[in-house]
Amino acid sequence: MSGKNRNNYIHIYMDLSDDGIYFHSATTPYALGKSLIQFIDADLNEISAHPEQLRSIHPFFSTWSIEDSRSLFELSKTDDRNLDLKKIESLQNTYKKILYSLASDKKDLPKETESFFSKHPLFVKSSLIRKENKWLIDHFILGFEDCLICELEEMIRHHQIIKICKNCGRLFLPKRSNNDYCTRIFSGDKKTCAEVGYTKTFAKTVQNDELLHAYTRAYKAHYARMSKPRKKAANMSREAFDAWYKEAREGLELARQGKIDREAYMAWLKK
Repeated sequence: MSGKNRNNYIHIYMDLSDDGIYFHSATTPYALGKSLIQFIDADLNEISAHPEQLRSIHPFFSTWSIEDSRSLFELSKTDDRNLDLKKIESLQNTYKKILYSLASDKKDLPKETESFFSKHPLFVKSSLIRKENKWLIDHFILGFEDCLICELEEMIRHHQIIKICKNCGRLFLPKRSNNDYCTRIFSGDKKTCAEVGYTKTFAKTVQNDELLHAYTRAYKAHYARMSKPRKKAANMSREAFDAWYKEAREGLELARQGKIDREAYMAWLKK
């Protein structure tokens, strides 16, 4: 692949039966939107220092040789079809703004996002094909920019859900619409945003719920007596703990429903 025609024609396949998208061939599917998020998350400074990692930022570059990847960062100029680091950085910032606008709670897209499609028309030849017992739309496109906008248009057409993680603030594709946290590693102990986020949410819920706060505090105290006994008189057997836990859970629900006295239940928890 020479430097002049590095942005060659490629195929992008869309599966009609699900939201799978394929680049170059119809054998390795991506979740629709995953490659765009992967692209805007890429550390271009790291890629500049290690050009061989270029293939990791987007499937478009998966067929590039290490020599092609290195030569990309040696280009000093760019035109409509050739890329350099400055061009890639500009595309990264553009799609970051667009994807964050799509992930916002606003019903209508910002005018800036809407105007993007009129200013950047997609030149593509599409056809319906059947491969490996699957019906696919074969998009035949030119270059990286068309590759990005093709996936963006497919995301909008498929009403792809994209959200902003409430813990790290980065974009992600939720497995369920009520997922608010991504699964990226967030803390030094390798806990994910989902683990950290839901722990914070539960802690906040406990603090705002007097009954749950009392129950949680009592649970920890009784569990410690069973799992980390110190004074023999304060020890609990597993059977005794299980019986207490069952009664405490039932009492919590009854107290919430007003079927037993709240104060009496919290006093019982302190025993």
